[in-house]
Amino acid sequence: MIHYNDSDFMKPVFSTLVINVASIVKHFQSLQNFTEKHHLSGETNGKIFASAEMCMPAFRLEAFALEVLIPNGMKVNEDFLFIDEMLTAGVDGYSDPTTNKEHPDCANCNWLQSVIVDKGNYIWYSDPNLTDFEKEATFLLNRHLLLYAEPRIKLNPRIFKIDETFIHYTLSDEQRHYRVHREALWFKKQKYE
Repeated sequence: MIHYNDSDFMKPVFSTLVINVASIVKHFQSLQNFTEKHHLSGETNGKIFASAEMCMPAFRLEAFALEVLIPNGMKVNEDFLFIDEMLTAGVDGYSDPTTNKEHPDCANCNWLQSVIVDKGNYIWYSDPNLTDFEKEATFLLNRHLLLYAEPRIKLNPRIFKIDETFIHYTLSDEQRHYRVHREALWFKKQKYE
């Protein structure tokens, strides 16, 4: 069974297998056929598909990757990857050092970006053709919105222009656009790192 999500952002939980939907279509014709044929349930937003298992390591999902994905030509990090949910606070209530940074499991994947904030782990599809600067700007904007304007993150922000002073973005299909000062985003990056 597939659960469809209208948000660009997904929250991996426990141990999560994340697959690029374009890779599923390339190797298995369609997401629907793929999930029905292999009895795999999960969530998709049309760009990424995620299926979680409530144990670490994810024995069932790892076996699925070895028996189905890899024999059909899919490759780790290129077509799919595993993400283990990172806790954001320790037993003493203090933030974990990974908070406000990219999820380490996504570091070698060019089609997926991530951030860990106090509210949880977030992932989103990233166009592999974006420059490193554009990817960094997207990461910083999304982290900023998750930290300071969470309702906006639910409306799928999209950067449409980066100039010398601002990062300009829209929300969903609104005609209106928003902007955030570049120095604010990069200053916060230095603050958190």
